[in-house]
Amino acid sequence: MSTNKKKVLIVGPIHEHGMALLEGRDDITVEVIDTLDPEVIKRHAADAHGIGVRVAQINRLVIDNAPNLQVVSRHGVGYDSVDQDALTERKIPLCIAPRSNAPSVAEQAMMFMLVHAKQMHVLDPMVRANTWNRRSEVEAFDLAGRTLLICGLGRIGSRLAKRALAFDMKVFGYDPYIDPEKIRAMGVEPVADFHTVLGECHMVSVHCPRNKETIGLIGKKEFDALPAGALVINCARGGIVDEPALLDAVKSGHLVGAGLDVFDVEPAMDHPFFGEKNILMTPHSAGMSLEARQRSSYQTVENILAVFDGTLDPDVVVNKEVLG
Repeated sequence: MSTNKKKVLIVGPIHEHGMALLEGRDDITVEVIDTLDPEVIKRHAADAHGIGVRVAQINRLVIDNAPNLQVVSRHGVGYDSVDQDALTERKIPLCIAPRSNAPSVAEQAMMFMLVHAKQMHVLDPMVRANTWNRRSEVEAFDLAGRTLLICGLGRIGSRLAKRALAFDMKVFGYDPYIDPEKIRAMGVEPVADFHTVLGECHMVSVHCPRNKETIGLIGKKEFDALPAGALVINCARGGIVDEPALLDAVKSGHLVGAGLDVFDVEPAMDHPFFGEKNILMTPHSAGMSLEARQRSSYQTVENILAVFDGTLDPDVVVNKEVLG
């Protein structure tokens, strides 16, 4: 039976905050599937007008097989799992949820710095093992007075800068796409070439998208330039930090450790990092706090409905060239 309703396909369950937006519309039908299989997604997307997606890939085959498709909306800010070119060719907007996880990921990066600084991962087991007498062997340190380099000062990096400054850290900022005066207004010292300040940096945290410019951005050359005892954090995307080079730098003792929420291959299975207690890891979960999931689900759906209603905010569109 024919219907004038638009179909929204949600690939991967989302928080009820977002679902409530859909359920409040009588001009829309909703289907939720929980799969990573592109063939299954292609089949269910064939009659979809809008797709909301969490972590699954929306590839060209899915897009080309969905003649009614008007929008793909990502549950978060990363979009490398969606074939942007295929969407752009059909003038279909690829939307993200920029208001969703920025505070959560900034807090995660801050957490990695604090855990390492205060050696929480070493001291907690001492209490449990009743080896308090060994606490003098552990060298914790203060963040105050330390220098942090942030690569990428967008929604997440700028929030991390604010938090680091509250801890009395000195912050360098590298972002070729942001005016240096705007960076200075954050209380951050802009650098045109971050390599020139690596020798002064006790910590480096990356908050930029994964693309041709950023793959391998932080590797052996950069690790060698950092002072002994430095810390590297990646809560952005796997591949921005060179994993084999990072492992060597930690094993040699040149780096005090690392904090990673993302990996080259996910999920990370039997990874060489697992044998290094000073490489702290989380399973790409920095943006999965309760509040982040609520915000992500809401804006994911909000973007889809905005396309249907003709009220789309250009700021949430990745491929802006499709906007008329």
